[in-house]
Amino acid sequence: MKFRNYLKFNEYLDNLGLFHMDLSLGRMEEFVGKWGGKGSFPVIHVVGTNGKGSTSSYLASIAQESGLNVGMFTSPHFITPRERITINSSMLSEQEWCKLANQVMEILPDSGLTYFELLTCMALVAFKNNGVDLAVMEAGLGGRFDATTTIDPDLTVFTPIGLDHEKVLGSTIDLIAADKADAMQQNGIAITAVQEVEAMNVLLKRAQELDCELLQVENIIGIAGLAPSLAGEHQKQNAHLAACAWKIFCEKSKLKLENDAILTGVSKAFIAGRLQVVQSDRTYILDGAHNTHAFVALESELQRTAIRPDVIIFSCMKDKDLAPVKEILLRLTDGVIIACGIPDNERAYPYSELSDVLGVRSKAASNINEALSLLSSGDKTVLICGSLYLLAAFYTRYPEFLRS
Repeated sequence: MKFRNYLKFNEYLDNLGLFHMDLSLGRMEEFVGKWGGKGSFPVIHVVGTNGKGSTSSYLASIAQESGLNVGMFTSPHFITPRERITINSSMLSEQEWCKLANQVMEILPDSGLTYFELLTCMALVAFKNNGVDLAVMEAGLGGRFDATTTIDPDLTVFTPIGLDHEKVLGSTIDLIAADKADAMQQNGIAITAVQEVEAMNVLLKRAQELDCELLQVENIIGIAGLAPSLAGEHQKQNAHLAACAWKIFCEKSKLKLENDAILTGVSKAFIAGRLQVVQSDRTYILDGAHNTHAFVALESELQRTAIRPDVIIFSCMKDKDLAPVKEILLRLTDGVIIACGIPDNERAYPYSELSDVLGVRSKAASNINEALSLLSSGDKTVLICGSLYLLAAFYTRYPEFLRS
């Protein structure tokens, strides 16, 4: 198969199915073995439940400010898959994407790669083609069978682990932590954010089994004066984790540690949809909170800044535990909570059923355009949250807010 233009590739990608998963690593291991680029650039692997995207962005920004040529692989995307693979914060052209896809197909034709596996392979090829000095790679789901786990990273970074994707990873913190802990490498080195006791115990046990050095962020002297570009107290914790991870990476790689590069990198880093406040016809607060841990952080920040939304537009995936999230939503506003549909997303909670679950203060809307049409002139501040796919629909309407 050969892709002659980006449109054809995008059609192929759509046909793979965004949500199709095959929990095995055989295809990725075969690709990495035939690719021949393993070890051609260092990798920092970011794994966890919450804060992966932010922590990855801080790390990539710090590395750029330190003078490195930096590749970053993140997920999901908002408008185009090209957002997932960047070189020095810039997306690659559509022509380059076709070239990457064709290279992957030449290496492993008729492999049956899943959507996420194909993009992971393309990221690896892109990083080698562009001669990166460092690749920051965010895990997609879990650790044990995540496509990014096949890369043998120089450093594994664990962000906070909590309940999410329970139907895939397990119904308890320790089961989810056990899956993510398998991202650690034999005789490797890892650093972890502050974790719940159950998660930390699992990480420590797995590190001992693998003879992997596991450092805890609270035991590392950080960098004073960090001022993250992203809002929220939890972002200070993500930035601190990234700064400490960078410090460890520099020590391991014999790179000069420059405090100014860390401070500047953290202050410049941007990722959309993380307590992002934008002004249009009214004030919109955009937050990708999609599990209880993230909603607790969202509530804490809104309380700290004395922001009380007039209306909330909310959506989520149908595998989420709605009970604790519903309680927080009802506390966040005195107004209406609009249960919004996400068309063409098979995992999305049906909006009419979601409205019923949310109760008497809820209204149903089939999509983001209908949800926005339900707002009144008195709704000056609107919180949009619950799913990055919901935010993607908003950014499709207002693409100018996707960049800083």
